[in-house]
Order: sequence, then structure tokens, then C-alpha cells
Amino acid sequence: MKRTALKIGYIGTNFHGFQRQPDLRTVEEELIYHLRKLNYIDDLKKSRFRIAGRTDAGVHSLGNVISFQSEKDVRINEINNSLPDDIQILASAPVRYAFKPRYAQMRQYRYMLFQDLDIDKLKECADIFKGTHDFTNFTKRFQKTTTRTIDDIKIKKFDLEDYHKKGFPNLHDTLSPIFVDIYGESFLWNMVRKMMRVFVDVAIGKMDLDEVERLLNPEENESRANIKVMEAEYLILMNIQYDGIKFRYDDYACERFKRDLVDSLSDLQKRYAIRESMIKSLQDLHEW
Repeated sequence: MKRTALKIGYIGTNFHGFQRQPDLRTVEEELIYHLRKLNYIDDLKKSRFRIAGRTDAGVHSLGNVISFQSEKDVRINEINNSLPDDIQILASAPVRYAFKPRYAQMRQYRYMLFQDLDIDKLKECADIFKGTHDFTNFTKRFQKTTTRTIDDIKIKKFDLEDYHKKGFPNLHDTLSPIFVDIYGESFLWNMVRKMMRVFVDVAIGKMDLDEVERLLNPEENESRANIKVMEAEYLILMNIQYDGIKFRYDDYACERFKRDLVDSLSDLQKRYAIRESMIKSLQDLHEW
């Protein structure tokens, strides 16, 4: 039997998260159903089916990872032809029998902020988060250890001008998003989305940097801070890396997924145009 790791891309909009749940559509359930259907796996225990992370409902991915063993050679595009368009396998790698995707060397999350925020203040906040801290205030669950290390945070404003030139003129009034890329070995549940709430509060002057420091250095027996999570639909699990494992991306699979994303973007563009037209018509009616 060969053990294989697969890198999964998906649009989280129509999924109730990654993890299997009774009577709900999830990414894991879709993957297991189609792998069984194509005779790659049968019994989950015997196939040693494992996942790297459980993203919440609405969260997207370009790099979540699963692994399993099978007597059948893995053919990415055979699986993709069976899978629905909003979930596709992008890359594969042969791995050792004991490989567990949960234990990664590096994870990269990207959160997109659609507000006119002070970039310099965001970067000052990011500098405080870098390094090892107690993230008790940044998770909903009580865990054995809440100490985590943030290796890097990169912040940049995305220019929509290229998209205007590529046939999406109706995006001209859309606020250019700010990309916040966060790198670390592991993250707590809701950690990134709670971090983003603090970033925004700092950027709009609702919170100062001393308060951020206190949140990252909670005193013993101090009650947990009530930080409201930011929206899940603006979060993307960009990549997961492992020491000594190099994934091979399938050109056709990546192009196919990109094409599906472009098609859905075109549909969103049409919806935007319809609503824009209705708003303008209502304004014109009001002026009559």
C-alpha cells in the first residue's frame, strides 16, 4: 500500500466547515464519499485517513491537506472529475507510513480586510503579535496549552487595477482589500479571526498597543477577554508545509480550479451590475 498526501482547494461558502457533521455538507464528507466511490479507500481506519486542519464554516482553502493509504495509484484528475466544482485537489506527495498531516512545519493563513485602515497601525500591531505568546484570549476552547508562535505577519494593500484591465470593470467602486498573511506552526480555534478583530480595533483607534500587549500576556486566573471573531468568509488557509515533503502541483487541476473561480467571479460581477443598476434607478426615481 502507498501512502499519499493531497493538498485541497475549496470555496467554503456552501460548506458547513471541514469536519464531518451529521446531515450537513462538509469538505471532509465530500472527500471521503468520492474517494470511496472511486475505490481509493474503504475503511477509514484501515486506510489511515488523516486531516491537517478543521476550517470553520465559510473559510476557504488553497492548501489544506489530507492523507491516506491505498493499493490504487492516486490520479488527481480522476478524483477531481468526480468532486464538485467548489472542492478540488491541487497537488500530491508520496509520504511515509507514519505521516500525520496535523503536525506541520508551517501554516499560512490570509485574512482580507475590506476597510479603509491605517496600514502603519496594522503593521505596528503585527510586530507585537510576532513571536511566542499566550493566546488564551484568542480562542473559545480551553486547551492544555495556549502558547503559540507567530513566525511572521505580512501586510499589503491589494491593487484592483489589474482586475479592471482583465474584464471586471464593475469592480471600480470596490474598496481594495488589505491582505494580512500570518505564518506559524499551529493555531488555536478562532485564533486568526480574533487576532483580526484586534488589528482592526487598533487601526481605527478603538484599542491601543498597550492593551494588545496585555491581551497577549494574561495574568494567572484572569478572566478571558471577550473578543468578537471576524467573519469567516474573508479567511483563506493558503498553505501548509512539512519538513522534507515537496508537493507536486498538477497544472491541469490548478488551471481548472482557477477557471471555476473566474466563472464564479463573472457571475458575481453580473450580480453586482444588477444591484448597481437598481440602486441608480432608485436614485433616479427619487429625483423625478
